[in-house]
Amino acid sequence: MRLVWILGLMVFALHAGAEPDEKRRYHIEDGTELEMNIFIPGASVRSGIVLFFGGGWRVGSPRQFFPFCDVLKTRGIACFVPDYRVSSRQGTDGVDALNDARAAVSWVAAHSEEFGIDEDKIYVGGGSAGGHLAAALTMIPREGFEFEPAGMVLFNPAVNLTSGGPRLQAIFRNAADQYSPSEYVRASLSSTWIVHGTADKIVPHQSVVDFCDRMEAVGNACELHSFENQGHGFFNAGRPAHGDVLAALLNHLSGSER
Repeated sequence: MRLVWILGLMVFALHAGAEPDEKRRYHIEDGTELEMNIFIPGASVRSGIVLFFGGGWRVGSPRQFFPFCDVLKTRGIACFVPDYRVSSRQGTDGVDALNDARAAVSWVAAHSEEFGIDEDKIYVGGGSAGGHLAAALTMIPREGFEFEPAGMVLFNPAVNLTSGGPRLQAIFRNAADQYSPSEYVRASLSSTWIVHGTADKIVPHQSVVDFCDRMEAVGNACELHSFENQGHGFFNAGRPAHGDVLAALLNHLSGSER
C-alpha cells in the first residue's frame, strides 16, 4: 500500500504542472467566452477524449483533468478539457452546463480532422457532475444535436438524479428526473467504463451498480471498477489511488482500440 501511495505521488509530481498545448474559444453564451484546453500528442493520434471537470455544477476547474491529459497525450490520445458555466461564477444551473457540454463535443467533432482524429473515435468522460454531463449528452436525446461517442469514461459520476433533494431539483429547474441519465437507459448505447469508491458519501456506490445492471440488461457494455473504502474524488491527481485509476484508464482505452 505504501509503495502504491509513493508511486501515486511520483505520477502527481511529474504531471502536476501540466499545461495545455493550446487554448481555443469553443463557444460564447450570455457574454461568457468558453475555452477549450487542448493536449496534442507529439506523434500519431489514435483517438480523442473530452473530459468535463466536477464540482456539483457550482464550482470546479478544467485543471482537474490536466494531469490525466498530460499522460494521455503521450499515448497518442488527444485530450480536450472544456470550461463550462457554473453557478458560482456565472449564476447558471445544470441545464446551462449541459448545453455547454453539448457545444463542447460538437466543437471537437467539427475540428476532429484538424487534430487528426476519426470522429467515431472520440470518447467523453468526466468526474462527478462532469461525469453526469458526459453521460447526459450521450444518453438524453435533444433535437438538433447528434453525437455518439466511442465510449463513456466516468469517474464517480452522478448518473441518477431521481433521488436528489430540493437543492438538486433547483439546480435542474425542478425537473431533475428529466436530466437523469439513469432514466434514458436503452439498447445500443455507447459502452461505459466507471471507476467509483465504495465509501463515496456524495454519489452512492450503489447508484452506479444499479446503473451498470440496467445498462447490461438491455445489452450495453458497462464496466465498473469499484475501489474499496475510497470516497468521492479519490481518482484525482495527488490522491493515493490516482496511479491505479490512471493505469486502469489507459488499459481500457488501449483495449477499446484493438
